[in-house]
Amino acid sequence: MSNNKQKKKMTLQQFGPWLEENAQAEYRRVNNRVDCVVSIDYIDPGKFVALYAVPSSSGLLIIELASSFDSKTEAWGALAGGSEAYPPIFFSDWVGQQYLTDREAKVERFVL
Repeated sequence: MSNNKQKKKMTLQQFGPWLEENAQAEYRRVNNRVDCVVSIDYIDPGKFVALYAVPSSSGLLIIELASSFDSKTEAWGALAGGSEAYPPIFFSDWVGQQYLTDREAKVERFVL
């Protein structure tokens, strides 16, 4: 296995602490998944996103809830309640697309 592959290999046990360190996320281990809530104040003041990680035979899957939330409590409730989510994506793909660990990210809002 190449060094590059090893760097992208994330485990369920590593994910919560990694996201906490890189995005100031709060995380909770719930059965065989890690639930996370992250402030997106730098993009949308006062808002939070929720996501969770689950293991699969092919690698760690990340599932982000489709909505943003007005409070941490609301985000945690949505995780517990099984709110609508985007399709799962492997961590190795998600990490290159996500904006949560990049505090310099700029997001343009489009109104349809």
